[in-house]
Order: sequence, then structure tokens, then C-alpha cells
Amino acid sequence: MTSNNTPTFEITEDVKTAIRAALTDLNKALEGHTSNNPMLNAYRLPAARATLAEIIAIVDDEGTLYDGPTPTAFAAMDKVSEADRAAWYRMPDRAGAAGRIARTCDKYGVPADHMIATHALSQAEVKACVGSADPLAKLAEIHAEAAKREAERIKAERTARIKKAVAAGKALSDFGGDPSKPFAKALEEGADRAELAQAYTNAGLPVPPEDKPKPAPKK
Repeated sequence: MTSNNTPTFEITEDVKTAIRAALTDLNKALEGHTSNNPMLNAYRLPAARATLAEIIAIVDDEGTLYDGPTPTAFAAMDKVSEADRAAWYRMPDRAGAAGRIARTCDKYGVPADHMIATHALSQAEVKACVGSADPLAKLAEIHAEAAKREAERIKAERTARIKKAVAAGKALSDFGGDPSKPFAKALEEGADRAELAQAYTNAGLPVPPEDKPKPAPKK
């Protein structure tokens, strides 16, 4: 999941170099030796993706995500076992992701909620950043677009939730039921009370009174 916030920090040459090295290594692993790539197969799942901060930590520790041949070199090789091919890939353990991200943030002064530490890139995003003259600027563009899509998704879900509550409220009201029940359920599911109340009013449904906090008992 992305953060809507992209705080600034000093973009030193060390940071730029680290970002470029991380992107290059991740892209190399995703391209792999052939299209039958265990790293890419796993990376298609959003939960398996990594942030740049995580990959930076791996590369800074003189690690790599892939140390196998290029597709061209692989094509010229004799038959290689599946186990040997799998050993070329170093898919990072997801359990250690937080620690690697924290190490990068500490080393380079990256805020914990910066896009480098929060945005897990897809393969298409990795390729777009690798091919850019300014990978960080490209990442900012990608991150902003992802945040926009997330906001639109949340808004659509909220609108659908309110429409569902109003429809249920009207159905109950038509048959002598209590329309306050779907109102309360929608609030529990995260609907905005003001928007929900307005929708109920527009539909001619009674708006339940807002619960007031009970005063503390007198001692």
C-alpha cells in the first residue's frame, strides 16, 4: 500500500547511486534467465513485492537478487537442473522486510513514510524507473498516480456503502422496519456520518440522532 505523503529529504549523490543500483539489481532479477522465472512468478503477487529501501539494504550488504546468466547466455548453456536455476534467485524473506527498510532509512536519512520506504514497485514500474534519466522523479510520478487511484477506490467504496445503506433503509421503511439499522451498520463499516445523513435526508428517511458520550458517573 502506498502513502499519500512523500516527505522530502536531501537527495545526495549517495542516495541517487543507491537507488540506481537497487533498481538495476531488481530489474535484473525480474528479467532473469528466461520467461520461466521463479522471481517474477512470485513478484506478480503484490504481497511479494519490495520497496526500494529494502532492495537498497540488500545491495548495500553486497547482496544481489540474481546471480545467474542473462537470457542470451542461458540459451547457449547445456541443460541446467531446475534446482540449479532456482539457486540463481535470492527472493528476500518478507519477514525481514521491515528491518531492511529501517536500515536504509537510518543510513540515508530517509523518512519512514517516504515513497522509497512505502511504495512496493510492480515489474512495469521497475522498468519505467530503470529507463528514466531521473528514477526518483519517475518514482514520485508513479507514487502520486497510485495514491490518486487509491483515493478514488476508497471514495467509490464509500459511495457504494452509502447507497447500499439508503436502499436497505428504504426497503425496511416500506415494510414498517427500522431504517436506523442499516444506518448504524454503514457507520460501523466506515461510512462518513455527514454524507450518510445527507443521503438519508435526500431519500426522505429519518436520520438517527447522533449518540452523545455518556457523562462520567459522579463520585
